[in-house]
Amino acid sequence: MKEKDDLVLRDDWHDELSRLIEDQRNNTRRDIWLWLYLYFYEKADLDPVTCNGTTMRSAIARFLKRNTRMLERINSDKDRFMLPNDYLKWIDGGERQYQWLLSRIENITGLRPLRGLPEGLVHLTGRNHLIALLDLWDIDIAKKAENIERLRKEWLGHKASDSDFEWFEDKKDGAKRCQCAWEWLEKNHKSIPDEQLPISNYTALLLYFDKAKLSRTEQKLTIQEIKKRWSRKQFGERNDGKKQVNVWLSKTVIDLLDELAEKRNLKRAEVLEHLIKMESEAGAYLADKLKVSK
Repeated sequence: MKEKDDLVLRDDWHDELSRLIEDQRNNTRRDIWLWLYLYFYEKADLDPVTCNGTTMRSAIARFLKRNTRMLERINSDKDRFMLPNDYLKWIDGGERQYQWLLSRIENITGLRPLRGLPEGLVHLTGRNHLIALLDLWDIDIAKKAENIERLRKEWLGHKASDSDFEWFEDKKDGAKRCQCAWEWLEKNHKSIPDEQLPISNYTALLLYFDKAKLSRTEQKLTIQEIKKRWSRKQFGERNDGKKQVNVWLSKTVIDLLDELAEKRNLKRAEVLEHLIKMESEAGAYLADKLKVSK
């Protein structure tokens, strides 16, 4: 019976690797670490495509059969490199968190591209990739735990600023507001990378601002400018086909206009527009008024 616990699947293995390392537990996280440990520190000639692939365990077993001297220290080194799963449960595997964490983990571990993991690890992605970097990091295990906890707190602090973006989550106009944000950013943010795709949804907007690395103040000012653009667009759409007209009215008439607007829950312009249309259609009041004045 299989029981999943993060990267651990509790089920017995009866293959060559389980015999060699004397451990029948199905533990994907450990197997990824072992593959990378042998490749990185023991210079094992392993094909990168096998890491986290279906042939990973057999590839590791073939190498260990030829190098049995390494078997004695694998378990002790595993305890030196790998923290318990509880330290890593907060890493959720979401795309946004992955993008935010990747460069930070590469920086603290020193396992950056070309200096870290080998190229061609096509099966090592997402959450497994992040945890593999942390597991492979050769540092005192207590300091590793401290750094991972610091990362967790930084991520939670970063997520707290998501409240700045609640306006873009609106069920009715959220997508349009995100598109409006892209229009403003495209025109005003000169540092947009060439590979940046147009922003059309809330998640894409968050990803953009994660990479922009603005201060909280800069972020809020940018959002204010986007909201101003949205207001101008909405005003233009509501008043499409309309033109502003300035007229002089007596104070008495203005007071009467305001009373009508308040009574009918309309704006001044709407009251005037209705009255003018009604007079144009009926043509009664002004005609009678003109006759009286004659």
